[in-house]
Amino acid sequence: MARKIPLAQHLFARLRQLNCHSIHGVPGDFMLRALDLLPQSGVRWTGNASELCAGYAADGYARSAFMARLTHRPVPRVGALFTTYGVGELSAINAVAGAYSENVPVVHFVGTPSRRQWREKPVIHHSLGDGRLDKWAEMAKQITCAQADLGCGDPEEAVARYDEVLRKCVEMSRPVYVNLPVDMVGKEIDGATLGRPLLMDRENGSEEDKGVEEVVSEVVGRVRGAKQPLVVADGLSYPFDFVDELNELVRTTQIPAMCFNAGKGLIDESLPSWRGPLTSPIEGFTSADLVLLFGPLLSDTNTAAWSLVPDPERVVSFHRSEVNICGKSCEVDGKQVLRTLVERLKADSLTLQSEVGTTRSRNAPPAVPSSSSIKQDDLWRRLSLWLKPHDIVLLANGTPLIGGRDITLPHPVQVIASGIWCSIGSMLPAAQGVAAARQDHGISGRTILLEGDGSFQVTCQSISDIIRHKLNVTIIIANNAGYAYERWLNGMTAEYNDVPSWQYTEAPRFFGAKENDSSYPVHARRVQTWGELERCLDADEFAGGRGLTIIDIVMAPDDVPEAAKAGLRRASQVLSTM
Repeated sequence: MARKIPLAQHLFARLRQLNCHSIHGVPGDFMLRALDLLPQSGVRWTGNASELCAGYAADGYARSAFMARLTHRPVPRVGALFTTYGVGELSAINAVAGAYSENVPVVHFVGTPSRRQWREKPVIHHSLGDGRLDKWAEMAKQITCAQADLGCGDPEEAVARYDEVLRKCVEMSRPVYVNLPVDMVGKEIDGATLGRPLLMDRENGSEEDKGVEEVVSEVVGRVRGAKQPLVVADGLSYPFDFVDELNELVRTTQIPAMCFNAGKGLIDESLPSWRGPLTSPIEGFTSADLVLLFGPLLSDTNTAAWSLVPDPERVVSFHRSEVNICGKSCEVDGKQVLRTLVERLKADSLTLQSEVGTTRSRNAPPAVPSSSSIKQDDLWRRLSLWLKPHDIVLLANGTPLIGGRDITLPHPVQVIASGIWCSIGSMLPAAQGVAAARQDHGISGRTILLEGDGSFQVTCQSISDIIRHKLNVTIIIANNAGYAYERWLNGMTAEYNDVPSWQYTEAPRFFGAKENDSSYPVHARRVQTWGELERCLDADEFAGGRGLTIIDIVMAPDDVPEAAKAGLRRASQVLSTM
Protein backbone atom coordinates (compact mmCIF):
# COMPACT_ATOMS: atom_id res chain seq x y z
CA MET A 1 0.00 0.00 0.00
CA ALA A 2 1.31 3.46 -0.93
CA ARG A 3 2.49 5.59 1.97
CA LYS A 4 0.21 8.53 2.77
CA ILE A 5 1.58 11.92 3.83
CA PRO A 6 -0.08 15.22 4.76
CA LEU A 7 -0.37 17.79 1.96
CA ALA A 8 1.80 20.35 3.81
CA GLN A 9 4.61 17.79 4.10
CA HIS A 10 4.64 17.53 0.32
CA LEU A 11 4.80 21.31 -0.01
CA PHE A 12 7.84 21.60 2.22
CA ALA A 13 9.60 18.46 0.96
CA ARG A 14 9.44 19.87 -2.56
CA LEU A 15 11.34 22.91 -1.28
CA ARG A 16 14.09 20.65 0.02
CA GLN A 17 14.28 18.96 -3.38
CA LEU A 18 15.03 22.44 -4.75
CA ASN A 19 17.80 22.86 -2.12
CA CYS A 20 15.77 25.33 -0.09
CA HIS A 21 16.37 24.04 3.43
CA SER A 22 15.04 27.06 5.35
CA ILE A 23 11.70 28.80 5.27
CA HIS A 24 11.48 32.34 6.64
CA GLY A 25 8.47 33.96 8.22
CA VAL A 26 6.44 34.95 11.27
CA PRO A 27 3.96 32.42 12.74
CA GLY A 28 0.24 33.17 12.69
CA ASP A 29 -2.87 31.21 13.63
CA PHE A 30 -3.81 30.15 10.09
CA MET A 31 -0.38 28.54 9.52
CA LEU A 32 0.55 26.96 12.86
CA ARG A 33 -0.62 23.44 11.98
CA ALA A 34 1.41 23.53 8.80
CA LEU A 35 4.55 24.53 10.72
CA ASP A 36 4.18 21.37 12.83
CA LEU A 37 5.02 19.36 9.69
CA LEU A 38 8.32 21.09 8.90
CA PRO A 39 10.55 18.59 10.78
CA GLN A 40 9.21 15.61 8.79
CA SER A 41 10.00 17.51 5.59
CA GLY A 42 13.66 18.22 6.32
CA VAL A 43 13.14 21.99 6.18
CA ARG A 44 13.94 24.24 9.13
CA TRP A 45 11.87 27.16 10.37
CA THR A 46 13.95 30.36 10.33
CA GLY A 47 11.69 32.68 12.28
CA ASN A 48 12.00 36.42 11.76
CA ALA A 49 11.15 39.53 13.74
CA SER A 50 8.81 40.80 11.01
CA GLU A 51 7.26 39.57 7.79
CA LEU A 52 9.02 42.33 5.86
CA CYS A 53 12.40 41.10 7.10
CA ALA A 54 11.35 37.53 6.29
CA GLY A 55 10.56 38.51 2.71
CA TYR A 56 13.91 40.18 2.19
CA ALA A 57 15.65 37.21 3.82
CA ALA A 58 13.97 34.76 1.43
CA ASP A 59 15.15 36.98 -1.43
CA GLY A 60 18.74 36.88 -0.12
CA TYR A 61 18.59 33.11 0.34
CA ALA A 62 17.67 32.63 -3.32
CA ARG A 63 20.38 35.03 -4.53
CA SER A 64 23.08 32.90 -2.88
CA ALA A 65 22.70 30.44 -5.77
CA PHE A 66 25.56 32.04 -7.71
CA MET A 67 28.19 31.46 -5.01
CA ALA A 68 26.83 27.98 -4.27
CA ARG A 69 27.23 27.05 -7.92
CA LEU A 70 30.71 28.54 -8.05
CA THR A 71 31.91 26.63 -4.98
CA HIS A 72 30.26 23.35 -6.09
CA ARG A 73 27.74 23.30 -3.27
CA PRO A 74 24.02 22.46 -3.52
CA VAL A 75 22.37 25.36 -5.36
CA PRO A 76 19.25 26.88 -3.77
CA ARG A 77 16.78 27.14 -6.64
CA VAL A 78 14.28 29.20 -4.62
CA GLY A 79 13.87 31.09 -1.37
CA ALA A 80 10.77 30.53 0.75
CA LEU A 81 8.52 32.70 2.89
CA PHE A 82 5.49 31.74 5.03
CA THR A 83 3.10 34.39 6.40
CA THR A 84 -0.40 34.44 7.73
CA TYR A 85 -3.43 35.75 5.89
CA GLY A 86 -3.97 39.50 5.43
CA VAL A 87 -1.81 41.33 7.93
CA GLY A 88 1.15 39.00 7.50
CA GLU A 89 1.21 38.79 3.73
CA LEU A 90 0.68 42.54 3.34
CA SER A 91 3.63 43.20 5.65
CA ALA A 92 5.79 41.16 3.25
CA ILE A 93 4.37 42.53 0.00
CA ASN A 94 7.15 45.13 -0.41
CA ALA A 95 9.81 42.43 -0.36
CA VAL A 96 7.89 40.15 -2.72
CA ALA A 97 7.41 43.01 -5.18
CA GLY A 98 11.14 43.68 -5.09
CA ALA A 99 11.85 40.03 -5.84
CA TYR A 100 9.46 40.21 -8.79
CA SER A 101 11.07 43.36 -10.21
CA GLU A 102 14.58 41.88 -9.98
CA ASN A 103 13.78 38.30 -11.05
CA VAL A 104 14.36 36.49 -7.76
CA PRO A 105 12.56 33.11 -7.31
CA VAL A 106 10.69 33.21 -3.98
CA VAL A 107 7.85 30.91 -2.93
CA HIS A 108 5.37 32.83 -0.75
CA PHE A 109 3.10 30.55 1.28
CA VAL A 110 0.10 32.17 2.93
CA GLY A 111 -1.88 30.39 5.63
CA THR A 112 -5.52 31.33 5.09
CA PRO A 113 -8.97 30.68 6.64
CA SER A 114 -10.70 27.34 6.09
CA ARG A 115 -12.60 26.51 2.92
CA ARG A 116 -15.89 26.82 4.82
CA GLN A 117 -14.98 30.34 5.85
CA TRP A 118 -14.06 31.18 2.27
CA ARG A 119 -17.53 30.03 1.21
CA GLU A 120 -19.51 31.67 4.00
CA LYS A 121 -17.48 34.92 4.09
CA PRO A 122 -17.86 35.74 7.80
CA VAL A 123 -16.41 38.85 9.43
CA ILE A 124 -13.09 37.25 10.29
CA HIS A 125 -9.90 38.70 11.77
CA HIS A 126 -7.20 39.99 9.39
CA SER A 127 -9.90 40.78 6.79
CA LEU A 128 -11.56 44.04 5.74
CA GLY A 129 -14.76 42.92 7.48
CA ASP A 130 -16.81 42.99 4.28
CA GLY A 131 -16.58 39.36 3.20
CA ARG A 132 -14.07 40.01 0.43
CA LEU A 133 -11.54 37.41 1.54
CA ASP A 134 -9.87 37.20 -1.86
CA LYS A 135 -8.55 40.76 -2.03
CA TRP A 136 -5.04 39.93 -0.80
CA ALA A 137 -4.71 37.11 -3.33
CA GLU A 138 -5.82 39.54 -6.04
CA MET A 139 -3.06 41.92 -4.96
CA ALA A 140 -0.52 39.12 -5.16
CA LYS A 141 -1.34 38.50 -8.83
CA GLN A 142 0.33 41.80 -9.66
CA ILE A 143 3.69 40.82 -8.15
CA THR A 144 3.96 37.06 -8.72
CA CYS A 145 4.35 35.08 -11.94
CA ALA A 146 1.93 32.32 -10.87
CA GLN A 147 -0.53 31.54 -8.08
CA ALA A 148 -1.79 28.26 -6.61
CA ASP A 149 -5.07 28.14 -4.70
CA LEU A 150 -4.87 24.90 -2.71
CA GLY A 151 -8.43 25.26 -1.45
CA CYS A 152 -9.81 23.16 -4.28
CA GLY A 153 -10.89 20.30 -1.96
CA ASP A 154 -9.10 17.56 -3.91
CA PRO A 155 -5.64 17.06 -2.35
CA GLU A 156 -4.20 15.47 -5.48
CA GLU A 157 -5.35 18.46 -7.53
CA ALA A 158 -3.76 20.72 -4.92
CA VAL A 159 -0.46 18.88 -5.39
CA ALA A 160 -0.65 19.35 -9.16
CA ARG A 161 -1.37 23.06 -8.78
CA TYR A 162 1.50 23.52 -6.34
CA ASP A 163 4.06 21.61 -8.41
CA GLU A 164 3.12 23.66 -11.45
CA VAL A 165 3.74 27.01 -9.76
CA LEU A 166 7.04 25.71 -8.35
CA ARG A 167 8.14 24.92 -11.90
CA LYS A 168 7.19 28.42 -13.00
CA CYS A 169 9.02 29.95 -10.04
CA VAL A 170 12.26 28.27 -11.10
CA GLU A 171 11.84 28.63 -14.86
CA MET A 172 10.77 32.28 -14.78
CA SER A 173 12.92 33.22 -11.76
CA ARG A 174 10.13 35.19 -10.13
CA PRO A 175 7.97 34.86 -6.99
CA VAL A 176 4.88 32.67 -6.79
CA TYR A 177 1.95 32.77 -4.35
CA VAL A 178 0.54 29.69 -2.59
CA ASN A 179 -2.81 29.98 -0.79
CA LEU A 180 -2.97 27.22 1.86
CA PRO A 181 -6.34 27.05 3.70
CA VAL A 182 -5.91 25.83 7.26
CA ASP A 183 -8.17 22.80 6.75
CA MET A 184 -6.13 21.55 3.76
CA VAL A 185 -2.87 21.25 5.72
CA GLY A 186 -3.40 17.67 6.94
CA LYS A 187 -5.24 16.25 3.93
CA GLU A 188 -3.58 12.99 2.98
CA ILE A 189 -1.98 12.40 -0.39
CA ASP A 190 0.05 9.63 -1.99
CA GLY A 191 3.65 9.98 -0.77
CA ALA A 192 4.84 8.72 -4.15
CA THR A 193 4.09 12.16 -5.58
CA LEU A 194 7.45 13.33 -4.21
CA GLY A 195 9.15 10.89 -6.60
CA ARG A 196 7.73 12.56 -9.68
CA PRO A 197 10.22 14.81 -11.52
CA LEU A 198 9.55 18.44 -10.72
CA LEU A 199 11.81 20.16 -13.24
CA MET A 200 11.91 18.76 -16.76
CA ASP A 201 15.16 18.76 -18.72
CA ARG A 202 14.99 20.53 -22.02
CA GLU A 203 15.02 18.17 -25.00
CA ASN A 204 17.72 18.46 -27.64
CA GLY A 205 17.05 18.59 -31.34
CA SER A 206 14.00 20.80 -31.01
CA GLU A 207 12.95 23.62 -33.30
CA GLU A 208 14.42 25.99 -30.75
CA ASP A 209 17.90 24.57 -31.42
CA LYS A 210 17.55 25.60 -35.04
CA GLY A 211 16.52 29.06 -33.91
CA VAL A 212 19.55 29.25 -31.63
CA GLU A 213 21.90 28.47 -34.52
CA GLU A 214 20.33 31.18 -36.65
CA VAL A 215 20.62 33.76 -33.88
CA VAL A 216 24.21 32.80 -33.11
CA SER A 217 25.20 33.08 -36.78
CA GLU A 218 23.76 36.59 -36.97
CA VAL A 219 25.45 37.68 -33.72
CA VAL A 220 28.80 36.25 -34.85
CA GLY A 221 28.52 38.23 -38.07
CA ARG A 222 27.89 41.44 -36.16
CA VAL A 223 30.79 40.76 -33.78
CA ARG A 224 33.12 40.12 -36.73
CA GLY A 225 32.08 43.37 -38.39
CA ALA A 226 32.42 45.54 -35.28
CA LYS A 227 35.34 47.95 -35.00
CA GLN A 228 34.68 49.03 -31.40
CA PRO A 229 32.65 46.32 -29.66
CA LEU A 230 31.87 46.50 -25.96
CA VAL A 231 30.54 43.97 -23.43
CA VAL A 232 28.25 45.35 -20.71
CA ALA A 233 27.07 43.13 -17.84
CA ASP A 234 23.96 43.88 -15.82
CA GLY A 235 22.21 42.49 -12.77
CA LEU A 236 19.80 40.01 -14.37
CA SER A 237 22.78 37.98 -15.53
CA TYR A 238 22.83 36.50 -12.02
CA PRO A 239 19.32 34.95 -12.09
CA PHE A 240 19.68 34.13 -15.80
CA ASP A 241 22.87 32.15 -14.97
CA PHE A 242 25.00 33.88 -17.61
CA VAL A 243 28.09 34.37 -15.44
CA ASP A 244 30.35 31.52 -16.55
CA GLU A 245 29.72 32.00 -20.26
CA LEU A 246 29.94 35.78 -19.95
CA ASN A 247 33.41 35.57 -18.43
CA GLU A 248 34.50 33.02 -21.01
CA LEU A 249 33.34 35.37 -23.76
CA VAL A 250 35.40 38.26 -22.36
CA ARG A 251 38.39 36.01 -21.73
CA THR A 252 38.27 34.53 -25.24
CA THR A 253 37.63 37.64 -27.33
CA GLN A 254 39.31 40.27 -25.12
CA ILE A 255 36.47 42.64 -25.95
CA PRO A 256 36.51 45.52 -23.43
CA ALA A 257 34.01 44.84 -20.65
CA MET A 258 32.10 47.09 -18.27
CA CYS A 259 29.03 46.82 -16.06
CA PHE A 260 26.05 48.76 -14.81
CA ASN A 261 25.65 49.20 -11.04
CA ALA A 262 23.56 46.05 -10.58
CA GLY A 263 26.04 44.04 -12.65
CA LYS A 264 28.96 44.61 -10.28
CA GLY A 265 30.86 41.39 -9.61
CA LEU A 266 29.68 39.54 -12.71
CA ILE A 267 32.93 39.91 -14.66
CA ASP A 268 36.33 38.89 -13.34
CA GLU A 269 37.95 42.27 -12.68
CA SER A 270 41.45 40.81 -13.06
CA LEU A 271 40.89 40.22 -16.78
CA PRO A 272 42.98 42.55 -18.96
CA SER A 273 39.96 43.81 -20.88
CA TRP A 274 38.01 44.82 -17.76
CA ARG A 275 37.36 48.58 -17.84
CA GLY A 276 35.25 49.16 -14.75
CA PRO A 277 31.68 50.20 -13.93
CA LEU A 278 29.68 52.53 -16.15
CA THR A 279 28.98 55.66 -14.13
CA SER A 280 28.76 58.28 -16.89
CA PRO A 281 28.61 58.43 -20.73
CA ILE A 282 32.37 58.04 -21.34
CA GLU A 283 33.76 58.29 -24.86
CA GLY A 284 34.43 54.59 -25.31
CA PHE A 285 30.86 53.73 -24.39
CA THR A 286 29.18 56.30 -26.59
CA SER A 287 31.41 55.48 -29.59
CA ALA A 288 31.05 51.68 -29.39
CA ASP A 289 29.53 50.41 -32.63
CA LEU A 290 28.31 47.15 -31.05
CA VAL A 291 27.24 46.66 -27.43
CA LEU A 292 26.74 43.09 -26.19
CA LEU A 293 24.43 43.67 -23.23
CA PHE A 294 23.71 40.84 -20.78
CA GLY A 295 20.79 40.69 -18.34
CA PRO A 296 19.77 44.33 -18.78
CA LEU A 297 17.91 46.22 -16.07
CA LEU A 298 17.69 49.65 -17.66
CA SER A 299 16.16 51.64 -14.82
CA ASP A 300 16.94 55.27 -14.05
CA THR A 301 18.88 54.35 -10.90
CA ASN A 302 20.94 51.76 -12.76
CA THR A 303 21.82 53.88 -15.81
CA ALA A 304 22.58 57.35 -14.37
CA ALA A 305 19.09 58.70 -15.05
CA TRP A 306 18.90 56.80 -18.37
CA SER A 307 21.96 58.62 -19.74
CA LEU A 308 23.69 55.24 -20.20
CA VAL A 309 20.93 53.46 -22.12
CA PRO A 310 22.61 52.57 -25.42
CA ASP A 311 21.09 53.08 -28.85
CA PRO A 312 18.99 49.93 -29.57
CA GLU A 313 20.26 49.92 -33.16
CA ARG A 314 23.75 48.99 -31.94
CA VAL A 315 22.82 46.61 -29.12
CA VAL A 316 22.54 42.84 -28.94
CA SER A 317 20.83 42.17 -25.60
CA PHE A 318 20.61 38.76 -23.92
CA HIS A 319 17.61 37.91 -21.76
CA ARG A 320 16.31 34.66 -20.24
CA SER A 321 14.05 33.71 -23.15
CA GLU A 322 14.93 36.30 -25.75
CA VAL A 323 17.86 37.73 -27.65
CA ASN A 324 17.25 41.14 -29.17
CA ILE A 325 19.50 41.90 -32.15
CA CYS A 326 19.56 45.62 -32.87
CA GLY A 327 15.82 45.96 -32.37
CA LYS A 328 14.79 42.53 -33.70
CA SER A 329 13.38 40.24 -31.01
CA CYS A 330 14.21 36.51 -31.23
CA GLU A 331 12.45 34.15 -28.80
CA VAL A 332 15.23 31.73 -27.88
CA ASP A 333 16.97 30.52 -24.74
CA GLY A 334 19.44 33.31 -23.92
CA LYS A 335 21.86 31.07 -22.02
CA GLN A 336 21.97 28.52 -24.83
CA VAL A 337 22.64 31.28 -27.37
CA LEU A 338 25.44 32.65 -25.19
CA ARG A 339 26.99 29.22 -24.67
CA THR A 340 26.89 28.44 -28.39
CA LEU A 341 28.24 31.89 -29.24
CA VAL A 342 31.26 31.36 -26.99
CA GLU A 343 31.94 27.95 -28.52
CA ARG A 344 31.73 29.38 -32.03
CA LEU A 345 34.05 32.29 -31.26
CA LYS A 346 36.55 29.99 -29.54
CA ALA A 347 36.52 27.62 -32.49
CA ASP A 348 37.17 30.56 -34.82
CA SER A 349 39.93 31.90 -32.53
CA LEU A 350 38.25 35.27 -32.84
CA THR A 351 39.96 37.93 -30.75
CA LEU A 352 38.84 41.53 -30.88
CA GLN A 353 40.40 44.42 -29.01
CA SER A 354 39.14 47.97 -29.06
CA GLU A 355 40.05 51.09 -27.15
CA VAL A 356 37.42 51.67 -24.49
CA GLY A 357 38.86 53.32 -21.41
CA THR A 358 41.83 51.81 -19.63
CA THR A 359 42.40 48.58 -17.78
CA ARG A 360 41.66 48.80 -14.05
CA SER A 361 43.75 47.02 -11.44
CA ARG A 362 43.28 46.54 -7.71
CA ASN A 363 43.81 49.83 -5.96
CA ALA A 364 46.91 50.69 -3.98
CA PRO A 365 46.15 51.50 -0.33
CA PRO A 366 45.26 55.18 0.13
CA ALA A 367 47.93 57.26 1.85
CA VAL A 368 45.88 58.87 4.61
CA PRO A 369 47.24 60.25 7.92
CA SER A 370 46.04 58.10 10.81
CA SER A 371 44.44 61.09 12.57
CA SER A 372 42.38 62.11 9.51
CA SER A 373 38.63 61.69 9.26
CA ILE A 374 37.32 58.94 6.98
CA LYS A 375 36.26 59.93 3.48
CA GLN A 376 34.28 57.73 1.14
CA ASP A 377 36.77 57.78 -1.74
CA ASP A 378 39.44 56.43 0.62
CA LEU A 379 37.11 53.92 2.28
CA TRP A 380 36.11 52.13 -0.92
CA ARG A 381 39.73 51.94 -2.07
CA ARG A 382 40.71 50.43 1.28
CA LEU A 383 37.91 47.87 1.13
CA SER A 384 39.17 46.79 -2.30
CA LEU A 385 42.21 45.36 -0.53
CA TRP A 386 40.21 43.91 2.38
CA LEU A 387 37.80 41.76 0.38
CA LYS A 388 38.61 38.11 -0.28
CA PRO A 389 37.60 35.54 -2.92
CA HIS A 390 34.20 33.91 -2.20
CA ASP A 391 32.89 36.93 -0.27
CA ILE A 392 29.27 37.87 -0.93
CA VAL A 393 28.98 41.65 -0.64
CA LEU A 394 25.58 43.30 -0.25
CA LEU A 395 25.29 47.01 -1.06
CA ALA A 396 22.58 48.86 0.84
CA ASN A 397 20.49 51.30 -1.14
CA GLY A 398 22.00 54.75 -0.73
CA THR A 399 25.59 55.56 0.18
CA PRO A 400 26.99 51.99 -0.22
CA LEU A 401 25.21 51.47 -3.54
CA ILE A 402 26.93 54.57 -4.90
CA GLY A 403 30.34 53.97 -3.38
CA GLY A 404 30.43 50.19 -3.66
CA ARG A 405 30.69 50.28 -7.43
CA ASP A 406 34.14 51.86 -7.05
CA ILE A 407 35.49 48.88 -5.12
CA THR A 408 37.87 46.78 -7.20
CA LEU A 409 36.99 43.15 -6.53
CA PRO A 410 39.12 40.04 -6.22
CA HIS A 411 37.75 37.03 -8.07
CA PRO A 412 35.33 35.51 -7.41
CA VAL A 413 33.14 37.84 -5.35
CA GLN A 414 29.36 38.10 -5.69
CA VAL A 415 27.79 41.53 -5.30
CA ILE A 416 24.11 41.89 -4.45
CA ALA A 417 22.88 45.35 -5.40
CA SER A 418 19.39 46.53 -6.27
CA GLY A 419 19.01 47.72 -9.84
CA ILE A 420 15.42 48.94 -9.80
CA TRP A 421 13.45 48.30 -6.58
CA CYS A 422 15.95 50.06 -4.27
CA SER A 423 13.92 49.62 -1.10
CA ILE A 424 15.64 51.13 1.91
CA GLY A 425 16.45 48.57 4.58
CA SER A 426 16.26 45.54 2.29
CA MET A 427 19.88 44.45 2.43
CA LEU A 428 20.26 43.77 6.18
CA PRO A 429 17.61 41.01 6.21
CA ALA A 430 18.84 39.89 2.77
CA ALA A 431 22.28 39.39 4.35
CA GLN A 432 20.61 37.22 7.00
CA GLY A 433 19.09 35.13 4.19
CA VAL A 434 22.43 34.79 2.39
CA ALA A 435 24.08 33.69 5.64
CA ALA A 436 21.32 31.14 6.27
CA ALA A 437 21.93 29.61 2.83
CA ARG A 438 25.67 29.49 3.53
CA GLN A 439 24.94 27.72 6.82
CA ASP A 440 22.50 25.27 5.22
CA HIS A 441 24.81 24.26 2.37
CA GLY A 442 28.32 24.84 3.67
CA ILE A 443 29.02 27.61 1.16
CA SER A 444 32.47 29.00 1.96
CA GLY A 445 33.33 32.69 2.31
CA ARG A 446 32.18 35.76 4.23
CA THR A 447 28.82 37.53 4.08
CA ILE A 448 29.55 41.27 4.14
CA LEU A 449 26.91 44.00 4.26
CA LEU A 450 27.94 47.55 3.40
CA GLU A 451 25.12 49.33 5.17
CA GLY A 452 23.87 52.88 5.60
CA ASP A 453 22.70 54.28 8.92
CA GLY A 454 19.27 55.12 7.52
CA SER A 455 18.86 51.65 6.03
CA PHE A 456 19.94 50.00 9.28
CA GLN A 457 17.23 51.82 11.21
CA VAL A 458 14.48 50.44 8.94
CA THR A 459 15.15 46.73 9.49
CA CYS A 460 17.51 46.60 12.47
CA GLN A 461 15.48 43.80 14.06
CA SER A 462 17.17 41.43 11.60
CA ILE A 463 20.15 41.62 13.95
CA SER A 464 18.11 39.52 16.37
CA ASP A 465 17.43 36.97 13.62
CA ILE A 466 21.15 36.77 12.82
CA ILE A 467 22.02 36.24 16.49
CA ARG A 468 19.18 33.78 17.12
CA HIS A 469 20.31 31.48 14.32
CA LYS A 470 24.05 32.05 14.93
CA LEU A 471 24.71 33.27 11.40
CA ASN A 472 28.04 34.67 10.23
CA VAL A 473 27.55 38.26 9.03
CA THR A 474 29.89 41.26 8.89
CA ILE A 475 28.18 44.69 8.82
CA ILE A 476 30.06 47.86 7.92
CA ILE A 477 27.90 50.94 8.55
CA ALA A 478 28.52 54.23 6.75
CA ASN A 479 27.30 56.44 9.57
CA ASN A 480 26.81 59.83 7.93
CA ALA A 481 23.86 61.05 10.02
CA GLY A 482 21.22 60.68 7.36
CA TYR A 483 20.34 60.05 3.76
CA ALA A 484 23.39 61.21 1.81
CA TYR A 485 21.98 60.12 -1.57
CA GLU A 486 18.80 62.12 -0.96
CA ARG A 487 20.78 65.12 0.30
CA TRP A 488 22.42 65.41 -3.09
CA LEU A 489 19.09 65.02 -4.87
CA ASN A 490 17.27 67.63 -2.84
CA GLY A 491 17.66 69.27 0.57
CA MET A 492 21.35 69.09 1.46
CA THR A 493 20.73 70.50 4.94
CA ALA A 494 17.02 69.74 5.24
CA GLU A 495 15.88 68.13 8.47
CA TYR A 496 13.93 65.47 6.62
CA ASN A 497 17.22 63.99 5.39
CA ASP A 498 18.54 63.51 8.94
CA VAL A 499 18.22 60.29 10.95
CA PRO A 500 18.43 59.88 14.74
CA SER A 501 21.85 59.23 16.22
CA TRP A 502 22.04 55.60 17.36
CA GLN A 503 24.67 53.65 19.28
CA TYR A 504 25.05 51.00 16.57
CA THR A 505 27.71 49.03 18.40
CA GLU A 506 25.20 48.41 21.21
CA ALA A 507 22.78 46.64 18.86
CA PRO A 508 24.11 43.09 19.44
CA ARG A 509 23.74 43.38 23.21
CA PHE A 510 20.23 44.89 22.91
CA PHE A 511 19.16 42.11 20.55
CA GLY A 512 20.33 39.34 22.85
CA ALA A 513 23.92 38.47 21.93
CA LYS A 514 25.70 36.60 24.74
CA GLU A 515 29.00 37.94 25.99
CA ASN A 516 32.10 35.75 25.68
CA ASP A 517 30.32 32.99 23.76
CA SER A 518 33.16 31.08 22.09
CA SER A 519 30.70 29.27 19.80
CA TYR A 520 29.38 32.56 18.42
CA PRO A 521 31.75 35.51 18.75
CA VAL A 522 30.33 39.03 18.53
CA HIS A 523 32.50 42.10 17.92
CA ALA A 524 31.43 45.73 17.47
CA ARG A 525 33.52 48.88 17.21
CA ARG A 526 32.95 52.55 16.35
CA VAL A 527 35.71 54.25 14.33
CA GLN A 528 36.10 57.95 13.55
CA THR A 529 39.68 58.27 12.24
CA TRP A 530 41.65 56.54 9.53
CA GLY A 531 44.02 54.97 12.03
CA GLU A 532 41.11 53.47 13.98
CA LEU A 533 39.67 52.04 10.79
CA GLU A 534 42.99 50.50 9.73
CA ARG A 535 43.48 48.81 13.10
CA CYS A 536 39.92 47.48 12.98
CA LEU A 537 40.20 46.04 9.47
CA ASP A 538 43.55 44.45 10.29
CA ALA A 539 42.29 42.73 13.45
CA ASP A 540 41.57 39.01 13.03
CA GLU A 541 38.30 39.19 14.93
CA PHE A 542 36.95 41.76 12.46
CA ALA A 543 38.40 40.26 9.28
CA GLY A 544 37.65 36.59 9.92
CA GLY A 545 33.95 36.69 9.13
CA ARG A 546 32.93 34.40 11.99
CA GLY A 547 29.97 35.33 14.17
CA LEU A 548 28.47 38.83 14.07
CA THR A 549 30.74 41.78 13.39
CA ILE A 550 29.68 45.45 13.27
CA ILE A 551 31.99 48.32 12.29
CA ASP A 552 30.38 51.74 12.75
CA ILE A 553 32.26 54.23 10.54
CA VAL A 554 31.56 57.89 11.29
CA MET A 555 31.60 60.04 8.14
CA ALA A 556 30.62 63.57 7.05
CA PRO A 557 26.91 63.95 6.14
CA ASP A 558 27.57 65.42 2.68
CA ASP A 559 30.46 63.15 1.67
CA VAL A 560 29.97 61.00 -1.43
CA PRO A 561 32.52 59.58 -3.88
CA GLU A 562 33.92 62.22 -6.23
CA ALA A 563 33.07 60.10 -9.26
CA ALA A 564 29.42 59.96 -8.20
CA LYS A 565 28.82 63.69 -7.92
CA ALA A 566 28.16 64.36 -11.61
CA GLY A 567 25.61 61.55 -11.75
CA LEU A 568 23.89 62.74 -8.59
CA ARG A 569 23.66 66.28 -9.98
CA ARG A 570 22.15 64.84 -13.15
CA ALA A 571 19.64 62.82 -11.13
CA SER A 572 18.78 65.94 -9.14
CA GLN A 573 18.06 67.83 -12.37
CA VAL A 574 15.85 64.99 -13.63
CA LEU A 575 13.96 64.99 -10.33
CA SER A 576 13.35 68.72 -10.54
CA THR A 577 11.79 68.39 -14.00
CA MET A 578 9.47 65.47 -13.24
